[in-house]
Amino acid sequence: MRRSERRLLGAALLLAAGAVSFPAAAERCPYFEPGVKQVYWGDLHVHTAYSLDAWGFGTAKTPADAYAFARGGTLRLPSGQEAKLDRPLDFMAVTDHAEWFSLLYQCSDPLWRDDPYCATLVERNTPETGSEVFAGYVVPTITGPAPKVPDLCVDDPQGCAAAQQQQWRRIQQQTNAADAPCDFTAFIGFEWSATPDFSHNHRNVIFENEHVTAEAIDYLRFPEPRLLWQELDRQCRAEDGCRAIAIPHNTNMGDGRSFDVETEAPDVLDTRARYERLIEIFQEKGNSECLPAFGQTDEDCSFEVRLTKSSRPAGPDGYTREEWERMRGSYVRRLLLRGLYGYAESGERGVNPLQLGIIGSTDNHAATGGFVEEDQWPGSVFGAGDFDRTMTRVDWNPGGLVAVWAEENTRASLFEALHRREVYATSGPRMRVRFASGDDSIVCADGMAAGAVPMGGTLDDPRGAPSFLVHALYDRTPLQKIEIIKGEFRDGELRERVIDVWTGSDGALDVCRVWSDPDFDRSAPAFWYARVLEAPTPRWSAHHCRAAGRCDDHPDAATSIRERAWTSPIWYLPE
Repeated sequence: MRRSERRLLGAALLLAAGAVSFPAAAERCPYFEPGVKQVYWGDLHVHTAYSLDAWGFGTAKTPADAYAFARGGTLRLPSGQEAKLDRPLDFMAVTDHAEWFSLLYQCSDPLWRDDPYCATLVERNTPETGSEVFAGYVVPTITGPAPKVPDLCVDDPQGCAAAQQQQWRRIQQQTNAADAPCDFTAFIGFEWSATPDFSHNHRNVIFENEHVTAEAIDYLRFPEPRLLWQELDRQCRAEDGCRAIAIPHNTNMGDGRSFDVETEAPDVLDTRARYERLIEIFQEKGNSECLPAFGQTDEDCSFEVRLTKSSRPAGPDGYTREEWERMRGSYVRRLLLRGLYGYAESGERGVNPLQLGIIGSTDNHAATGGFVEEDQWPGSVFGAGDFDRTMTRVDWNPGGLVAVWAEENTRASLFEALHRREVYATSGPRMRVRFASGDDSIVCADGMAAGAVPMGGTLDDPRGAPSFLVHALYDRTPLQKIEIIKGEFRDGELRERVIDVWTGSDGALDVCRVWSDPDFDRSAPAFWYARVLEAPTPRWSAHHCRAAGRCDDHPDAATSIRERAWTSPIWYLPE
């Protein structure tokens, strides 16, 4: 079949698909009680065969398969192993890379796959040879100084446009079919995958409901964050029932790019603040909470850190001070501090451009969202099934989860909680955490005290020093430490400190503490977030090397970790 014929057929398929059908909206869930919120567990960063870097390493499962897995189904991995969640998720979003929707549709569909350009992609997509697909298709398109359209689409732009639309419709159809109000929520989404010079400046775009953009907005055509937001403004209009958020992730691999809030124009800052309300602090490619100052060690910032600048060694060695500080500038804690500076500079506009709630997710590339158990995770899809290949990515991890405090397990209720930032992240466990602020009358109790500000909220002008309540209930491992991290912009300086609120060397199952800030300055913009640490447990790599009897070959693998949770901050933004 000639390309011109394929293009016409692709357009016909697009028209034949017609409008996507959607399930009827539920009124209220049987368990709904006004104002009573529960914790719902999910993953907002999952890839399937519709992502080139997943397909290239053998992932053949569709979004429909991924949602079935999230609800408790069994899925066979590219390595031949079977996977099943001990505890199904409450919600999930498949966020396949928009940049390759058209390429994968064409190269994996029988109507197109005989094209010579597709040869390596369809012949070498296995765990053993996937690196050839990655080098031949992923690297050329998104990792150069500027994006590069695949040759297939240069030669046949109309065919690629039709294929891109068809793939986007497939995703919508499968996601809407998986959505089961009150039982399981499936969010429509995609990933915008900016990777200039290998710097990860990616965003996951999550939509509230079936009203979405006409097309998946990709980095190839819209190569800057502001262009992504502008296109969301154009295609996702509130009057059409469309709402979206854009979630940065892997800022530990971003080399400090795409958060230029000190130099951006006011309209760009305002648009950023509207869309970027959350940030992903933890996923399989590492922890993005914080880095220590240049040349210093800091146990506080040492958990699952993964430095990726070319092949340079981990730690400040090999980096200039400028490179290190730039890289450090896009870690979550530093971004929150920079947001306080931005707020102070915004004057009467009163906009904090980096008022970011905190979530975790997996970035899983095997269609197995939420598969985070250290003793079960087979390793990343890029090495799973082979011990030596898996150990080449020993600095990866199973990823994390996002916890949402909401009244119902529905798109509307969960999205509203995401939007107001009443969410938190964990590195995998399902510990139940509350974080709230109030006056000196706030006390430990089950439920939210009247007038208390929950995580993600902003304090009104407090009468005195604000008090903060942290209540943590263990999952499967006892708790060992609760901390509050404070940041402020005070006397022209960005300051941060870590406050030990509770430590229990023997561990505890249910801990609640109230801490009042003795150093509160009502003239200084500030934030506070809580961090809850478990007792040490074996890391996934320790389970692997022990099972293989090869820990002596990989001494860095046989380690323990302290799993943790991070709440969204509570802000104080004086007028």
